[in-house]
Amino acid sequence: MEPWLIGIISFLVMMFMVFGGIPVFISMLVAAFGGFVALYHGDMTMVLTQFTNAPFNLGANYNYAVLPMFMLLGALAGETGIGEGAFSSMKAFLGRIKGGLLYTVIGANAVFGACSGSSIAGNIVFGKLAIPELEKAGYSRKYSLGCIAASGALSTLIPPSMGIIMFCLIAPSPLVYKGENMNLSVGSALMCGFGPGILTMIALGITVYLIGKFEKGALPPGGGPKVSTNEKIKSLKLLIPIVCLFGLIMGGTFLGWFTATVAGAIGATAICIYAFAKRVPFKKICYCIWDAAVMEAAIFPIIIGGQIFGRFISDTKLANFLSQAIADINAPPYVVFLLVMLLYILCGCVMDIVSIIIITVPIVFPILVNLGFNPYVLIIALCFMTEIAGLTPPVGMNVFATANALRVNPSEVFKGVLPYFITEVCIVALIGLFPQIVTVIPALLKVPGF
Repeated sequence: MEPWLIGIISFLVMMFMVFGGIPVFISMLVAAFGGFVALYHGDMTMVLTQFTNAPFNLGANYNYAVLPMFMLLGALAGETGIGEGAFSSMKAFLGRIKGGLLYTVIGANAVFGACSGSSIAGNIVFGKLAIPELEKAGYSRKYSLGCIAASGALSTLIPPSMGIIMFCLIAPSPLVYKGENMNLSVGSALMCGFGPGILTMIALGITVYLIGKFEKGALPPGGGPKVSTNEKIKSLKLLIPIVCLFGLIMGGTFLGWFTATVAGAIGATAICIYAFAKRVPFKKICYCIWDAAVMEAAIFPIIIGGQIFGRFISDTKLANFLSQAIADINAPPYVVFLLVMLLYILCGCVMDIVSIIIITVPIVFPILVNLGFNPYVLIIALCFMTEIAGLTPPVGMNVFATANALRVNPSEVFKGVLPYFITEVCIVALIGLFPQIVTVIPALLKVPGF
């Protein structure tokens, strides 16, 4: 049997197990084990070598320590009041205009993303902060919940982003791009999120405006207590912790003072010190540390399974075969890009964000790179697409995070998230058409790789 055919069969078996409700990491390990047995013609020595080396190499790779560090940073960012400060500052500037509180949610999520790196953290923090004020002001509950769930995705674009970091760790490297070997840099990838993040923030704001224009009664007319210029300027001090934390993490990484992994540790240490300074109860700090450890413990088996399955897919040359098949039928690269977007939306119906990245990257990423797409553009587009997939029923992790934080029925959130979902899908489609959205800011800043 041809190696690529073994790869296809194993992938289908794995997806069948996932759809059947079997945990993702078990599905990947079982499919990879059976695939390796078939690929190596029953040579168990080779199979067991793959299954023993990968867990050890991953456990010994300190680069993966960046994940729990940023998880801790995101957890403590919510406890120290950083999110509340971002919301209050944005509200001072935007609160009085029509739709101002929803613009505030979008802007605060973008600012909060500069230190949390987690969309779910934004969903929870701003859900609890904003919904009482939105309901009191007379905003449509449906569109308010949808805005909170959708704007959390900004944390995936505004660095430091957990999704981008994980993508860089999982993606095969070095890559052959335009005939040259290319090693992915986490720092360079993080800087690529600025342009799409700003564009998405503007697009979500336009969506809110259109909802107010065409849905009568969805948004109140605006107004409320006037905020003086002096008070607006004073509110900016609430952003100082975020600015300092962002400057420390991204400034140090960009200037080459330390790697992204070290930046995660420095950021986590800095936010712990800030938490003590804010007199956050020691018990809560310990809970955040425990929560980060538990999240890492849940993710790491999936990463191990994904790495082993990725090695299997690489050995079968499945990505190369599919790339050649696409070239032979002369499918336009952008059409393939759109099909991948559709695949991610379908995956989001049944899988969480981490699983989507780990399962799809070994196959999808090399195919699109071979078709001529810039690897950094793909990282941003596909990471954003996984977040958008988190808004789709029936699983929709971002929707369920918002619903659980507010103790509401997830169906309410799903109903209101549709216009924002369409907007964000359009942004990803634009990134595929105009890669300059991703590359222009890194090029201006002379980021390595641009």
